[in-house]
Amino acid sequence: MSGMFETKTDKASRKLELNKKEEKAKRKSRIIAVSIISALILVSALAIIFNSNFIRRTLPVVTIDGVSFSAAEFEFFFYSEYMDYANMMSQFQGMGGSMPDPNRSLTTQIFNMETGETWADILLDATYARMAHLVSLHNAAKEANFELTAEHYEIIDHDVLRLEAQAITNVPQIPFDTYLQRMYGNSMNESVYRKLQEFIAVAMFYSEDVRDSFQLTQNDLDAYYAERKDELDVFNYRMFILGSAAFMEEDYETDEDRDAARVIATEQAHTRAAEIAATITSEDDFINAARDFGEFYDDPESTLRMMQAQRLDEDTRIWLQDSARKPGDVTVINTEHGGNIMYFISHDDNSYNMASMRQILFSRPFINPESYPEGELDSDYLAALELADAELQERAETVFAKFKEAGATEEALIELMGEHSDDTTQGGFYSDISKFPYQGTNISTMKVVAEIEEWLFADNRAVSDYELIYTKDFGYHLIYFPGFGEQFSRIMADDMLRTEKHSEWLESLPVGQPVKHAAFMLVRL
Repeated sequence: MSGMFETKTDKASRKLELNKKEEKAKRKSRIIAVSIISALILVSALAIIFNSNFIRRTLPVVTIDGVSFSAAEFEFFFYSEYMDYANMMSQFQGMGGSMPDPNRSLTTQIFNMETGETWADILLDATYARMAHLVSLHNAAKEANFELTAEHYEIIDHDVLRLEAQAITNVPQIPFDTYLQRMYGNSMNESVYRKLQEFIAVAMFYSEDVRDSFQLTQNDLDAYYAERKDELDVFNYRMFILGSAAFMEEDYETDEDRDAARVIATEQAHTRAAEIAATITSEDDFINAARDFGEFYDDPESTLRMMQAQRLDEDTRIWLQDSARKPGDVTVINTEHGGNIMYFISHDDNSYNMASMRQILFSRPFINPESYPEGELDSDYLAALELADAELQERAETVFAKFKEAGATEEALIELMGEHSDDTTQGGFYSDISKFPYQGTNISTMKVVAEIEEWLFADNRAVSDYELIYTKDFGYHLIYFPGFGEQFSRIMADDMLRTEKHSEWLESLPVGQPVKHAAFMLVRL
């Protein structure tokens, strides 16, 4: 009996042990299942967070000097930097510029093989720099209690309306928010865009206010220009280049033969240039000598130059700036490629006042020479041009007579303008006209065609003068002179001096370093 009992007991024990193992396995399976479900819930939650536009528009991902930016806001600056770079590269096509593949993540595309930097790295650095600069200006504006005006908000509204118009004209037409998202990231919308534009506007308009606030007197401007006149004065001259055209590199087999031939050809060009220069005693002589040298100089204006001294090469600058230089002087400036034959016209210290004008323009109708068998040489084409010019002259003189009958006033010209003028720009009014076109930091001046410039800047020009002027480029111009503006040299000095002072102020501002938060993972690059 004892053996039988022991056998039964042993079986019961094994069964109990088996039940324990099965229960343990079930508990383990339940734990694994719960863990998997929890992980899936966490992944789902992270996916929801990562893709939640609300969170991406509100949760800070970067802070710079106390100003925080969400993922949507950061992406706006990042893609703005990307578009600026793309626009810059589009202007240098064929010159080695490159762009990343827009269909791949920028974090996976190498920009510099030696350093391993990706496109994302390069654009991130530029983005941080731009944002830090704006934050610096924005904080300075807030400290100065600067606020946007109604006019500033109108500018922002105009920008938004401009983009809305682009969305409407898109083919196919798309909602405005969708249009913004294509440019600035999937979480962008009009509300975020406007907020960012206001942030930028505070920074930039305050910066402009600071630039405009510098108190500069005429003495300040005159002294500034006087210190830099050797760079800013303008020189008018003629030049044509007599190169060593007889020398062709491919004609020589060895470097020694090629170098020797180059020296001989250059010396011959120098001698020939000196011989030509010796025959020139007038501006017409110079123009004709250039024409004799090559077809490139057939147009008299092809040899005409107007340059500020700072843009001249050293040899040309030394000759033009010589205090003994006088109109009609001729020289040859030898170079390693030949001789530059120079004719001096004038030296302008920019001390004149800029001009303004109002005009009625009578444009010559375009007659296409390609419509005629022999093009510009076709007799029918030349006859059509002559007829068109005669009709244009009659039209211009008829209106000119009406203008004088009406009192030859600016009001009379404006009254006739709507019906007769082919000029639709700003009521035919132009200001800040200078002899030399200046493109500064905050101002630019304009240059008009030679025929009108000569009339505007004549020594006896007076307010309310008028004239009917013909220009070969445009047709007839009924010009009224409303008066002069500021002295040109002072306009340049004001712009340059303000720019220097403004740069010093910008450099004095503290620039914060970006601090990335854990939520930066929400940013899509």
